[in-house]
Amino acid sequence: HLVFCVVFLLPSSEVFLKLMNVPSPAVLCCSPSSCVLVLTENQGAFTSPCYPQIYPNSQACRWTMQAPAGFIIQLSFLDFDLEEAPGCIYDRVLVNTGKADVKFCGPTANGLTLNSTGNVMELSFNSDFSVQKRGFSVSFRHVAVALRNQKVTISHGNQVTQVSGSVSIPTLTHLTLCFELERTGNKKKEWIFTYSDSSNNVALSLGSEKSGMKMIVDGVECPIDSILSSANFTSTMKPFCVLWTSSNGHVAAYFNGNYSAKSCSASSGHSVPGGGQFKLGGQHSFNGNIYNLRLWDYAMTLPQLNALSCDTVGNVIDWDNNHWSIQSSIAQTDTSLSCSEYREDSLK
Repeated sequence: HLVFCVVFLLPSSEVFLKLMNVPSPAVLCCSPSSCVLVLTENQGAFTSPCYPQIYPNSQACRWTMQAPAGFIIQLSFLDFDLEEAPGCIYDRVLVNTGKADVKFCGPTANGLTLNSTGNVMELSFNSDFSVQKRGFSVSFRHVAVALRNQKVTISHGNQVTQVSGSVSIPTLTHLTLCFELERTGNKKKEWIFTYSDSSNNVALSLGSEKSGMKMIVDGVECPIDSILSSANFTSTMKPFCVLWTSSNGHVAAYFNGNYSAKSCSASSGHSVPGGGQFKLGGQHSFNGNIYNLRLWDYAMTLPQLNALSCDTVGNVIDWDNNHWSIQSSIAQTDTSLSCSEYREDSLK
C-alpha cells in the first residue's frame, strides 16, 4: 500500500506552491483503499480517501450507486470540506443524478441531500497536485418510488412500456382517458398510446399522421383535428382527456378547461373489445414524456372533468406501479409533476 504523510504548511506556502505549479508535500499518514467502486447495498456510506485526515494529491475516485428498478438513490453529505476555487477548477466532487451533473468544492455541499432521477447515481472525486482539505463523508440509501413521482419516455428504441398483464381491461362502450404530456421532438407520424385486441388489431389509439390528429376506436378512424391537434402538445407538461361514447359516436377532448366534441358516426354502435394489450406509443411513437395516464369505463360529464384531480384513481387503468410494466431506464423522477409527493407546494 502507498502511505501518505503530512508536512503542514502555512496558508501562504500553499498559495505559493499553487502559483508555481509545484506539488505540495503529501498528506497525513494513511493507506487509502480503492475508491473506484460499484455499490449495490440498500444503504451505506463512504468517504474521501484518508478521511477525516486530509486527502492525498492527484486522486481520481468514482463511486457508482445502483438500486433495483422502482427505486432511486438518496445521497446525503454528512461532512464536506474541499479546496475552494472559482468553477471548482482544482479539487471537486461531481454528482451525476441521472439527469444532470452537479459540481461541488469548498464547503458548499455540507448538509445537502440529492435524489437521483433513476436507479443509478454516480459520485466522482478529483484532487490536483496541491492543497488538501479534510474531504467528505456521505451516506446513501435506496428509496422506493411511486409511479406518481415519475414521468415515462414514450419513444425509446425497443423498450416498450405497457400495462401489466395482471390488469384486466373490459369491453368498453364508452370511456374517458386522461394523461399529461410533454414534447421533446416532432414527427410527421406520432402515436401516444395503442390498445390492441387479442388478434393484435388496433382497438383504441390516439395520434397523428399527415392527415392530422385522429382517434381509432375498434378499427374506426375518427379525425379529431378540429378539437385536438398535435400543436396542442408542447414542451410543457400539460393534462389532456379524450372521451368516446358508442351510443352516439361522439368523440370529445378536454384540456385547458375547455370541452370540445364532434361526431364520429362510423364508430356508433362499436365497442372496444376487452382482454387486449395497452402500451405507450405505437408503430411511430410520440417523441416525449407521458405522466399520469388513467382510463375509466365511462364518459365523464363536464362537471366531472372540471372536478378531476391528479390523484383521482382510474377504475380500469391507473398511474400506479401495480398497473404498469416499465423499465427503470425510461422512468424519470420529476419534482414538478402535478401529483408528485416531492412537489414543493405539496410539502408546505
